Amino acid sequence: MPPNLPSWGVGVIRGLYSCANGLLAESTRADVIASNLAGLSVPAFRREIPTVRAFDRAMDYLAGQGAAGFAGPSALLSLATTVDLQPGSMRATGGRLDLALDGPGYFCVQTPAGEAYTRAGAFRVDPSRRLATTTGEPVLGTAGAIRIAGNSVEITERGDVAVDGRVVDRLRLVDFPPGAQVEKLGSGLLGLKPSSTVRQVVVATGARVRQGYLEEPNVNAVTELAAMIASLRSFEASQRALQATDETLDKAINEIGRV
Repeated sequence: MPPNLPSWGVGVIRGLYSCANGLLAESTRADVIASNLAGLSVPAFRREIPTVRAFDRAMDYLAGQGAAGFAGPSALLSLATTVDLQPGSMRATGGRLDLALDGPGYFCVQTPAGEAYTRAGAFRVDPSRRLATTTGEPVLGTAGAIRIAGNSVEITERGDVAVDGRVVDRLRLVDFPPGAQVEKLGSGLLGLKPSSTVRQVVVATGARVRQGYLEEPNVNAVTELAAMIASLRSFEASQRALQATDETLDKAINEIGRV
């Protein structure tokens, strides 16, 4: 960047950076929407909500790293996502180990990194005779991992697990308190963000366990497709603006610069 860049040049360079930043933000937004659409067939999938925000202070910092006389673009667009925790509808499957929650709450499972939470209740019995998720995480009850040492499994609305007619444990159902920041951990699992000021989950109240059902994803295909079209149009608008700004800079250098 030339140290003696004139004021009109600063404005054009700012435009280039702003357009490029808009392209990056919309590209990321489209990726999030595509991920939501990919979860349409995943039980209890939670969509993510993309939000574009402007950070003036970040650009003030970046401007100080440039050449003398370059003020930098006026704002930096950054895309953040939040997990939509609204429940999906329930679908009857008839599976004895398929569970859904009617009301607020999450099943608690054990992972190598600690406890995680899910509403994806497509469970199975693992080789150690524990109730587990499809990826092998043990489902937790009030006494730890739930053992299924028998053939017949009945689970009540309160979460009591009966094996061959004998209650062996109760499902541990928890919920995120107000103000908790939630993130996806993969494989349908959720957890609290490290940056969350709320560090503990609470006991879920009012949730009823429905045996033989699975929760559908909370993704609306029509809504997501409309958002994808809007994002692509914004991307194209930023692309056209970038091309126009580049043409302006080219004329400024090759024509005005000769005068």
